[in-house]
Amino acid sequence: MGSVARLERLMRIESHDGVDEIQEHLLDTVDGAELDDTGCVYAEKRGDREGPRIVLNSHMDVVSPHVEFERDGDVIRGRGACDAKGCLAPMIDAFSRVDPDAGSVHLVVSPDEETTQRGLYEYLSDGIDADFAIVGEPTGLDVCPSARGHYDLLVELYGASAHGATPESGTNTTVCAAEAITRITELPHRTDETLGSNNFTPTIIEGGNRPNQVPEYTKFVVDYRTVPGESREDAIEHVEGVLRELVCEYDIGFYDGGSSLASFKTDADDEFVVEFGEHVASVRDAAPAVRPFDAATEAAFFAPHMPVVVFGPGLISDGDQAIAHSEHEFVPVEQVERAEDALTGFLAATLS
Repeated sequence: MGSVARLERLMRIESHDGVDEIQEHLLDTVDGAELDDTGCVYAEKRGDREGPRIVLNSHMDVVSPHVEFERDGDVIRGRGACDAKGCLAPMIDAFSRVDPDAGSVHLVVSPDEETTQRGLYEYLSDGIDADFAIVGEPTGLDVCPSARGHYDLLVELYGASAHGATPESGTNTTVCAAEAITRITELPHRTDETLGSNNFTPTIIEGGNRPNQVPEYTKFVVDYRTVPGESREDAIEHVEGVLRELVCEYDIGFYDGGSSLASFKTDADDEFVVEFGEHVASVRDAAPAVRPFDAATEAAFFAPHMPVVVFGPGLISDGDQAIAHSEHEFVPVEQVERAEDALTGFLAATLS
């Protein structure tokens, strides 16, 4: 079909509010595709001899709201153009074009990367028999063997309601939230030489129900970006440490429906990373940068099992201009074509 034509077809399938239609499309158009109970669509090709086992992964879902597909000369615009249908299309075409003589290539497409990440997590829960994974996200055709993690923490505060005229007779959870947020934003940072520092950003806050009543309950969400060595438990303990002796009672947990992705760091000198980078360089005007990916990614689920890189056409942002997840989302057609060539060349050479 060709990756650009495939992308244009994928762009016309809305997958911001359910993935049933795009699942059916993938099952109809990907060689040997099957639907797993987790919602992942997967397919595999095996050679006749032992050899490297490669995984290609990207996701079929996109964020809301839907932005209509538009072809504007050498640019494709619309929701999913770069995140991540623009990455998925060249992966599918590379998978379709390669018939391994040795080893295997395993394509798996996640159903809920933009929300809960449960599909791929459960798909990989029993492990996976592979040596190297490439995860499709917009990197501008750079090779990204690392990324910070992302946990959405929920802080719930409990006080006592009272009349607004006599606030001293209650315990105001809005005031507690202000104090808690101040303490969290002043937390000390941990630093990784590759990924930089962790950070903690309050994002959602909700509390109170009447303008003349001291609120007895307030909750807020903290977007916590981790570096290697920080676990889910570490993130909670780090926040909890500065909330002790707060006037209000509190609970800290994970925001339902929020992200829960660990940080990861693959050795940039790993033989698969180096070889893949050489194939990417062969289709570009210059060698790709080897750098951390800008956002948290499901590559974290592969990292405990094998070396993994993030790679794909398009960008999360261009300086201070948002691209992915914005109303201006786009991907250059040339990058989609070059991504397909790089992936195909790597698979053909590795699985020969």
